[in-house]
Amino acid sequence: MAESGRENWAVDELLKAEEEANAIIKNAQKEREKKIKEAKVAADQEIAVFRREEETRYNQEILRRFGSTKEEEELERRTKAEIDKIYADYEANKLAVVDMLIKRVIEVKLEVPRVVKGQFEQPQQMM
Repeated sequence: MAESGRENWAVDELLKAEEEANAIIKNAQKEREKKIKEAKVAADQEIAVFRREEETRYNQEILRRFGSTKEEEELERRTKAEIDKIYADYEANKLAVVDMLIKRVIEVKLEVPRVVKGQFEQPQQMM
């Protein structure tokens, strides 16, 4: 029986050691998850700073290459004015154009054009 007690004691010691090992593993996993979350937060912050810096640099490069936004606004204003003028010309002339087209379609000249007459008046050569 003394041997049985030693075996139980050894099994109890092994179970106790296994529980301690499991606790250590759980703590290590929790620490790992915590460090991963911290690293993710730090990476997100670094990415945000990098993105702001790159966007600022990009906007400065755009301004350097293409000029200020004032020039762009002036171009847009002039373009809109030209488009408005085209629409105004269209509105002013559309009735006259429609009338001219209708007149040309309705008015039929019953004479043969000179160019066509000239082709028939010349003797056709045999080939």
